[in-house]
Amino acid sequence: MRLAAAAVILAFLAGRGRPALAAEWVRVDRPRATLEYEEGALTSQEAARFAGLLDTGVADVESYLRPAAPEGLREGRILYRVGESLPYSMTRGRTVSLMLERVRSDSAPYLHETVHVLVPSPNRSVWLSEGFASYVESYVSENIGGYDAHVFAKTGNRGVDMEAARWLTREAGRTVLPWVGTPGEPPEMLEERRRVAAPFYVLSQSFAKFLVHRVGLGPLIGVVSSRDPEAALARVSGRTVEDWKAEWLRTLPAGAV
Repeated sequence: MRLAAAAVILAFLAGRGRPALAAEWVRVDRPRATLEYEEGALTSQEAARFAGLLDTGVADVESYLRPAAPEGLREGRILYRVGESLPYSMTRGRTVSLMLERVRSDSAPYLHETVHVLVPSPNRSVWLSEGFASYVESYVSENIGGYDAHVFAKTGNRGVDMEAARWLTREAGRTVLPWVGTPGEPPEMLEERRRVAAPFYVLSQSFAKFLVHRVGLGPLIGVVSSRDPEAALARVSGRTVEDWKAEWLRTLPAGAV
C-alpha cells in the first residue's frame, strides 16, 4: 500500500519508527536493502535471514522489471522498518514499513512494497498501483524467488482470475468493481479490510495481470508511472480503460459475471 491515513502510521514514520520508550533499534545493512527493527523483536538469526531475503527480493524484482522499464527504475538503497504498531504494511518514498507479526510468520508483503518503491505511481489510480504491485509480487515469487504474502489473493497469479470471479458473485465484489479502472479508492478501504480491501485488491490484481498480458510489461510500467494512467493506457494501447475492462470481465471464468 502506498499511502495511509491512519495516525499511527504517520507517527511511526515521522518518528522513524522509534517509540519514545523503546530501547534500541538494530540496523542490518545489505547491498540493496537496510533492515531496522526494535531490539528483541527478532533474533539475530531471524534478522539476518530476513535482511538477506529483502536484499535478494530487490534484486529479483529488478531483474523482472528493469529490462522492460522504459525509463528505468528508481535507484538507491531501500529502507525496511519492522514495527508492532502498524495495522498494515505501507510504503512512503524509499521507506517500507512492515508489520512485525507478518515478518515473523513469513507473510510480509515485502515484494509488493518493493514494487511501490521501484515504480513510483504519482497518481490516484489505486487500482493500478496496487494491482500491478500485487501482480509483480506473485510473478516474482512464482517464477524467480521469495514468497508471496497472500494478503488478499490467496492463490497468486495462477488463481487470481478464479478468485476475482468468485468475488463478483458476491455483493462485496460488485460494490468495489466500479473503482477498478478509475481514479480513487472504495470508501472504507482502510477500515474494512475484508469486506472492501480484499475484493478490490483481488479484482485489481486480476485486471493488472490481464493488461500485462495484452498490453505488455514495458508499456504498463510506463502507464503505472504516469500522472494519468487511464489516459496513458489509451495512448499506448489505442483503447480506453473501459474497453479493456469489459474484455477482461468477459475472460473471467464462466458464470461469474
